[in-house]
Formats: sequence, structure tokens, C-alpha cells
Amino acid sequence: MTLDLTGVSIPFTASDLIGAGAALLGLVGLFVLLAMAFKVAPKLIDLIMNAFK
Repeated sequence: MTLDLTGVSIPFTASDLIGAGAALLGLVGLFVLLAMAFKVAPKLIDLIMNAFK
């Protein structure tokens, strides 16, 4: 049994989808990086401080 998609069309192209994804990442990316910084920075500070002890 095969799926016939010859009559199906979508209103956007792959480049439209990639462009929209990049734009969304541009809007949300800074907040994601900020959240990651708050989670990772204390661990890195502890690692550096313990290395000098």
C-alpha cells in the first residue's frame, strides 16, 4: 500500500519554512541564552573556584 500525494500542495515552500524558523529563533534565542546562562554560570564559577582550592 503506497500513499499517493500527487494532488497535495502546500501554501509555503521549504525556504519559507526555514526563514520563519530562523526568525523565530532570532526572537526567542536571546531569552534561551539568558536562561541557560543563569543555569550554567554558577556551576562554572564553582568549578573555577574549586580548581584554585
